[in-house]
Amino acid sequence: MQSSLAGPRSGTTDANVQSVQIMRAIAALLVVLLHISTKWAQFGNGAPEGFGVGASGVDLFFIISGYIMCFSTDGRRLNFNRFMLLRIRRIMPFYWLTTTIALAVFLYNPKMVNSSGGETSIWASYVLFPNGKKFLNGNGWTLSFEFFFYLIFALAIYKGTDKAMRFSSIILLILTGLGFFFMHDGYALNFLTNNLYFEFVLGIACFYWFNRKGAKLRAGYGIALCLLGALALAGGQLAHIPRPEEWRGFLWGIPMLFLFAGLLSLEDSIRRASSYFKTILLGMGNSSYSLYLIHPFVLSGLARLLQRFNTTSNHFVFIAALLIPTVVGGHLAYLYIEKPLTAFARRFPASKTPKRSPLIKE
Repeated sequence: MQSSLAGPRSGTTDANVQSVQIMRAIAALLVVLLHISTKWAQFGNGAPEGFGVGASGVDLFFIISGYIMCFSTDGRRLNFNRFMLLRIRRIMPFYWLTTTIALAVFLYNPKMVNSSGGETSIWASYVLFPNGKKFLNGNGWTLSFEFFFYLIFALAIYKGTDKAMRFSSIILLILTGLGFFFMHDGYALNFLTNNLYFEFVLGIACFYWFNRKGAKLRAGYGIALCLLGALALAGGQLAHIPRPEEWRGFLWGIPMLFLFAGLLSLEDSIRRASSYFKTILLGMGNSSYSLYLIHPFVLSGLARLLQRFNTTSNHFVFIAALLIPTVVGGHLAYLYIEKPLTAFARRFPASKTPKRSPLIKE
């Protein structure tokens, strides 16, 4: 959910850095809150109402990825091998570390990993192969979708970002359409034609609209889009739509598109704002990948600790006692594990490129 370095092309700027960083923080927070509600259901007296919408954080991450893949490759000469090497070098080291930690726990006590049930595949966990089994780090399933998108995008990257945008959008829309019109039960086909790929296309469309076409919306319209997205998410939650997972690329992707486009439109206002809250969100945006990968470990340990001290009866205490240490732990993991690990990975083959913004990271 991070991106590789890029040099700017004419017409492309790094003006959207802060808004995207804040959206990363929002996406990570939503996922953490979802899993806090899961822990409450396990150790408390039923899950708090309304937390299921936290799953939409993943959908926001996918839209961000579609946008950033365009932003980060714009104006660069890349081929398939280099593009994929940059992706692997940026994404995989920290993921492999968390997977290895989960493996140690799994070998000690398999029931402590993927406690929701299902068979765990060790080899698939390390290579992100979607075989229908659980990964050691349960959040790794989203990286399987990320890397499939990267593969499609990389096939045309040697022709430049514009060609890669068109090619990947067409392929992913075809796959989404096949999944929409031809229902099937096979896991492999379901993965290849999942409507989650529609969300990457939404991110690509935002890059085209805001960066290529230079579209600008007034701040009022940006706020309206954010509110519309929030209301659509809330409405979908209240409507209790049957089998929402089958349509999440549309049910959650489109509301998250409104939020994404709205916050991009508010970039100038966000930059002018000066508040401690904004600083916290920007810091969380930087550490969102670490938070996303380590929060299951932190939440599991904290929830067991709270249960031992009989402090799981109060919603607010339970949520705060899990949320605050988890966010702090994610930031510390980013500073003292992810960043040094990424710096170490940069020593391996892939030519260095100059930095241009904190949005884009190798």
